[in-house]
Amino acid sequence: MERISHWLAWGAVAVTVLFAGLNWSALLADTRINLLVADIQAPMGLILLSLTGIFVALFFIATLYSRITGLMETRRLHKELRDAKALAEKAEGSRLDGLQQTLLIEFRRLHERINKMEQAQVDHKPLIKLDQG
Repeated sequence: MERISHWLAWGAVAVTVLFAGLNWSALLADTRINLLVADIQAPMGLILLSLTGIFVALFFIATLYSRITGLMETRRLHKELRDAKALAEKAEGSRLDGLQQTLLIEFRRLHERINKMEQAQVDHKPLIKLDQG
């Protein structure tokens, strides 16, 4: 959609330039112009064409400003997103470290309990072995 509007805008500029080129002698014809304070003789077409050019230039400057502002905002948001992602990864890493420490402690305790149980079984072994054969 954005590309279509660009082509339409450039097309309008091209049509205006073509129209002005084809009617250049009419644009340069002197006309009586009323300025509320005084009347002057000037080429009305050239004045209107100049005003159109100024408005087109202002439009393109406003569009450019809008795009630059949007790009700067996008860049700022990407930076905030990277910072938030780094913070989340750091928090996740510390959570995983804590979980790993907890698991190691629990496995040590479990290992100690198993060793104690094995020791208790060894201590309660019968002294005489019966042959079954």
